[in-house]
Amino acid sequence: MLQRTIIVFSIAIFFVIWISIVNSPPEIHSTSITGFEKPVGVWGPFSNNDHNLEQLKGVNQSRAISDIIKQGFDEYYFVMSDFEDPKLIDSTESLLQSAENLDQGLKIIIVVLPPSEGGPHGNYDWKGWIEYFNSLKQKHPRSFEGFTIDDFNWISTRNDTKFENNIDFMEYSNLLDALQHKSEEVKFFPTVYFEGKKTDVVVNEFLNYVGGIIAVSGCYYNVSALEPQLHLFGELFDNKPIKYVVYPTITHNYTRQYYSPPSDRLVISTLSIASRTADGILVWHKIDSPVIQEYLKNIDNNKVYISKMNRMKEIQIGEEVAGGATNGRMHINNTETEKNCLEWYEKYLRAYNYWSSLDSSQKEDDTSKEKLLSFIN
Repeated sequence: MLQRTIIVFSIAIFFVIWISIVNSPPEIHSTSITGFEKPVGVWGPFSNNDHNLEQLKGVNQSRAISDIIKQGFDEYYFVMSDFEDPKLIDSTESLLQSAENLDQGLKIIIVVLPPSEGGPHGNYDWKGWIEYFNSLKQKHPRSFEGFTIDDFNWISTRNDTKFENNIDFMEYSNLLDALQHKSEEVKFFPTVYFEGKKTDVVVNEFLNYVGGIIAVSGCYYNVSALEPQLHLFGELFDNKPIKYVVYPTITHNYTRQYYSPPSDRLVISTLSIASRTADGILVWHKIDSPVIQEYLKNIDNNKVYISKMNRMKEIQIGEEVAGGATNGRMHINNTETEKNCLEWYEKYLRAYNYWSSLDSSQKEDDTSKEKLLSFIN
């Protein structure tokens, strides 16, 4: 009898927390999706037929850029693995110049690979990268926006790199020294995971050089904690612009665990939350997804579509929270990933509840920020 009472009480607590999150007024970055003026970016590659922007030439490239802009995209992200490779230099310069020549604006952001992706033979000459980016900004002031380092606080599963965590390598390799020579016009947007390692290091050591954050979730099959997560990142990163990565297609990690691709409802729910709470959205790869195309066509001021998004979000979160409360997991497969995601979900709820309990003067206290970081490190 006692065990049944505890279970019922636990379920009630989960629903109270969820309802308070959904209904509480946002404290940071909050604007209605109507009158949407936030950038929407493409994280390439966005096609499977080798027709990405940086691989095209001349008129074909200009037309492709115009097409991306007409669809509703404002930014384009692509990987450049080596700033000393003549072929990559040529393709990058060509892309930037094509975008520079067009009347419509498309901002280009270069993605630099960390050791977890670039491996031991990647180019990690940070001083060289910064000098290169400074020169690009001088030559292409309208089209070149800046750069991101992918998986900035993520772990490495490679056996051929010295560091388990990318953030440890960033400290070891003197990235901070190189960033001191970055032009103020060149924006640095590190890609930071909610579930990453040593977020406190990113906040305490790199914040002064950051123009904004690209927030990513390794647990994107669950959106129950997404709004609190975005709010908390806003607090931690001093309200610098936060763009959130939306996955309309499946990533490698979930593919090898035999997941199905994200459902339309999951993607719509993610877009609903991120549109209201983040300062921008990045679409990962599959921009021709019907869900993404519908979003781009209706984000300006379609009240029926906005209502649909909110309704899908409420159903999605309701099912996620109910499943987590009754089964102790977020998905019926109960994989190790799902167990880890549940732990992170609970961490962020505790952190959000702690932060919500503080008054404005307490939130300004540095010790409160340190306490907040302790919840998620």
